[in-house]
Amino acid sequence: MQTVADNAYIAYRSLKGRLKDTTWPPELDPLCALLLQKIWINGNSIGIAFLRIQLALPKSTLSTALRRAEDRDYLRRYPNIVDSRYVDVALTPGGQRVAAAVAELITELEVDVDDAAGAGARFGFHRVAFMLAAMDEDSVI
Repeated sequence: MQTVADNAYIAYRSLKGRLKDTTWPPELDPLCALLLQKIWINGNSIGIAFLRIQLALPKSTLSTALRRAEDRDYLRRYPNIVDSRYVDVALTPGGQRVAAAVAELITELEVDVDDAAGAGARFGFHRVAFMLAAMDEDSVI
């Protein structure tokens, strides 16, 4: 019998495999895909400090992922218009296209998780997926 953690890990590995099997740019890794999807859901922009708190990622991991996405012209950073001490990030037009496709792919995976493990597992998918993507990231660094 598989646990919820087993099913979430399988879903994450499925995300990784589906990213490789689709027409994504080859450099789109799961952590970058999940970040783009999170920014997309938030309305194409989000404060980096808020994003870090929401995802519970270490600063260095988030910074590296954001830099990779920025280098690939998926997003851009800019000072927060209310308080210039903070930095926000917004999707570029290319980033919006990729994020929309990633959001659709992740929705499909959530349905798969829901079908395989029940509705409760679906709600934990994002947290576990980000954790596993960050662990993959740390093993590469």
